[in-house]
Amino acid sequence: MKNTVLIDFDGVIRHWSSAGLDKHAASLGLERNPLFACAFSERHLQPAITGEISHEEWCDNVRFDLSKEYGQGVAGELVNKWYSLEAEIDYEFLTKIRSHLSLGQLVLVTNATSRLNDDLHFVGLDSEFDQVINSSEIGVAKPALNYFYIALKKLGVSEDECVFIDDSAKNVKAARSLGIESLLHSNTQETLKFIEEKCA
Repeated sequence: MKNTVLIDFDGVIRHWSSAGLDKHAASLGLERNPLFACAFSERHLQPAITGEISHEEWCDNVRFDLSKEYGQGVAGELVNKWYSLEAEIDYEFLTKIRSHLSLGQLVLVTNATSRLNDDLHFVGLDSEFDQVINSSEIGVAKPALNYFYIALKKLGVSEDECVFIDDSAKNVKAARSLGIESLLHSNTQETLKFIEEKCA
């Protein structure tokens, strides 16, 4: 029986919608919303999720790049709207996971920026997880194998004591290559069944 659930955040527990930002971009006269392609390009994202720069610096860099094509006013509007977006949290899903973990630990393993702790506090999740492994704090992001080595060492558990759940196929493949039993998350029902079978 496994005693540790390693679970991703965005796309599994926290869900974002681009609709508000897309609508805002249209109101600014843009045919498409260019922010996400810019912000989540490897050049901008990797430094933010590996702790080379802060969340605020990430936003500033995106604003600067967008301003070169769309002007400072539009770039500022887009980044300000992006910064203020709120996500949906699947609290019910978390409660059900806990019901399957009588003695095990639930660990958040996420590629995130320096804003993660504030985000968790804002949505009331700062004490929901037994531990949090944030890529920007350890200096390496999934799917790098070193992310998992560092996580296991910090948690004091071995590969065969864990299960890993993520909505990224690359991240799941990396974890499996280390012998961590893993699930590519597609829906809560399947994930809960997986946790129940492996950890209950």
